[in-house]
Formats: sequence, structure tokens, C-alpha cells
Amino acid sequence: MAAPSKKRKKHDTPRPARPAWVEKGGAAPKAKSGPRRAANRPTGKAAGRPRGQTIRVEAGMPLSKYVALQSGDALSVREAKKLLEQGVCRVNGQIETYGSRVLVQGDVVDLVLPERALEKTKKEKLAFEQARVVYIDDAIIAYDKPPDLPVTPPDTKDGKTGLSLSGLVRGEYPEARAVHRIDADTTGIVLFARSTEVKAALEQLFKEHLVEKLYLALVRGAPRQAGQHKSFFQKVEAGLGFENWQSGHGAGSKQAITSWKVVERLGAWASLVEVRPETGRHHQIRIHMKELGHPLIGDTRYGDRRDPVPAGMIPRHMLHATQVTFEHPLTGKRTVIRVRPPIDFQAAEELLRKSK
Repeated sequence: MAAPSKKRKKHDTPRPARPAWVEKGGAAPKAKSGPRRAANRPTGKAAGRPRGQTIRVEAGMPLSKYVALQSGDALSVREAKKLLEQGVCRVNGQIETYGSRVLVQGDVVDLVLPERALEKTKKEKLAFEQARVVYIDDAIIAYDKPPDLPVTPPDTKDGKTGLSLSGLVRGEYPEARAVHRIDADTTGIVLFARSTEVKAALEQLFKEHLVEKLYLALVRGAPRQAGQHKSFFQKVEAGLGFENWQSGHGAGSKQAITSWKVVERLGAWASLVEVRPETGRHHQIRIHMKELGHPLIGDTRYGDRRDPVPAGMIPRHMLHATQVTFEHPLTGKRTVIRVRPPIDFQAAEELLRKSK
């Protein structure tokens, strides 16, 4: 009589290592088969609600405000909107990325707040840092702007002045006035004038495209080694604190010209590029790189959400204003100011370099 076959136990084979998205607090990839599991349930403890907890809504409010409240005041409403775009929230079982959605009584919200989003409080991130003043003289201040901070006060529904880089700099240098702007999530050099005469002179240089601006960007894919892209921009949407533009002809459209050069191919999926916007249109670099088929890594507005890394591991669009060159309005000398990319940009670069 043959011996009965030995039933294979569940753990006879080694258990695979935990995937990277679990360790980093990102979103889980969708399972193709197997038993149904709660999505986005990494372990750990965050401020406010425990991560992955399902909450039944008792009163309606915008989802972004609701997420901010559930974070225990670790997130602003704006920060909550950014997290929602990364797919960290489900409403009634479906991923919801729009912070403007108004919740109603009975909605079930399944929310995961990545640890990295709660590492610093808003107060810590938005303090003036003298070390970020990378150039200063009697006429000009150049400040290395961190991410998640608008240059000028954002529009607010209650009419109050919001937090901004201008407010921080003027707290230390009351005479300083911003001469130009970059996106809130773009890092790098912002110029401030220390008198009305210098401000007017610098604004004229920008208007005549006599200020050379150089950006570093992490983009998806492999653009050709160098090139130039031209189009006309027109505004297609506007609201409280935001605008959306795209290429197209129409009333009020303006020409946009962007040149680029590849610095390095990063792994199998991305590239580091130097970008020179020869005009200064709203979101110009982000829109043009999207049109070229190489959107910025981490760009949730103009990208297509197909970045080669899990959502949550790269917290913003990877664009850095690394250098400005101009003729000093008082001395007439050619002035060059340059700053290195911040830590999060360097970390994303290294992550992409290792991608296979």
C-alpha cells in the first residue's frame, strides 16, 4: 500500500521580501488575482487617524478639508489636495483624487496617510532660513525657495493673506519685493529687489527676456539629446488660487519657447534634463515637456500618472530653478547665481537611476 502523499505546507517556500512601496508608505499596486484585500494598508502610526482606518462620514464637507482634519492638523488643506492626487484615499470603495468633492452623510472614506507626509509640521517647513539667502547686496536678494511654498500670498476664500515666500523674506528684509514667481512646488532661485527702482529695472529685464533662466528637471522616458519646442498658450480654466493653461490659438494666446538638453539617462525610465524657458509663460516647462511625451516626474496636474515609481515616493513635480544670469541693474556687471537641487530632488534622481 502506497504511503499517503505529504501535503505541502503554506510556508514550505521562503516568504518574499516586503515590496518597496510598503517600506516607503506608498500605494499598493492593484492585485491581479487572489482574495480581496483592503488596498493601501501599510502598517505604522500617523498623526490623527490611524493609517488605513475606514471612517463613515456624518456631515458633508470638501474631501481635502476632511483629510486635513483627519491628519490631526499635520496637513494643510493644500497638502491634503496633493496627497489625494497620489491615490491615498477611497470613497465608497473607489479611489478619489479630487479634493473639491463634497462628502455627504453616509459616505465611507478609507484613508491612508503616508508617514513621509507627516514628518514635518507646517510651521517647521515654512520658517525663514538665512542659509537659503544665496546672494545679497544693496540692491538684490536671491532666496533658494523650498517646495510647497508659493512666492506670493495665495488667494483665500476669507480674504486673509496666506503664507508665502514673500511674507517670510519681508519678515527679515521689510523692503524686499519679489520680482518674478515660480510654482509653489518648484524649488530654487527667486529674486527680490530692495527698492522700487531696482524692482522696475529687473522686471523690465524679465519682460524683454534678458534674464537667462536654467532649470533642472526629472522627466519620464528618453527625450532626444537636445531640442526646442514652440507653441502658443491660452488659459482654459481658472479658479480660486489656480489656473490651467494649454497650447492652442485664441484670444489672448501668447507664444511659449522652451529649449532643453539631456544631462543624464536615469535607469530605464527617466532622464535628467537642463531646461531653458526662453519665454516665461504659466507652467510653461511642465506643459511643454508633457506635449513632448516626457512629463515631469511627480507632476499630478500635467502628467499622466504613469511615473516609473509608486505614488507617494516622489512627493512633488521634480523641477528646480538652478541658475539665473542677468546684467546687474546698478553695476551693469554680468551676474550669475546658482544653487544645487534640494534633498528630495537628489533622492528622486538616485531612485530613478536605480530603476530597471
